Amino acid sequence: MFWESGTFWLSIILASSIPIVLIGVFHNRLAAEKLRGLGWKIVRFSVITISIPTLGILALNNAMSSEIATLMGTAMGFAFGKSDA
Repeated sequence: MFWESGTFWLSIILASSIPIVLIGVFHNRLAAEKLRGLGWKIVRFSVITISIPTLGILALNNAMSSEIATLMGTAMGFAFGKSDA
């Protein structure tokens, strides 16, 4: 059975980590003394927080395709390709 294997529980853990981390990041950012907006650091962290566990879930469940990998790579490239200058 699928739920008896380790990939089921690992998928659940990875899937639940995404909203937990994002809620924590936005809560800490909004609780800061000077609210200056989200900024690129938060956007970059959010992209990593969403894409890496998602890729792990898809790979564990044999659902990875070249289109999905391309889209995730494009999102990460966009987030990290932005110049801070």
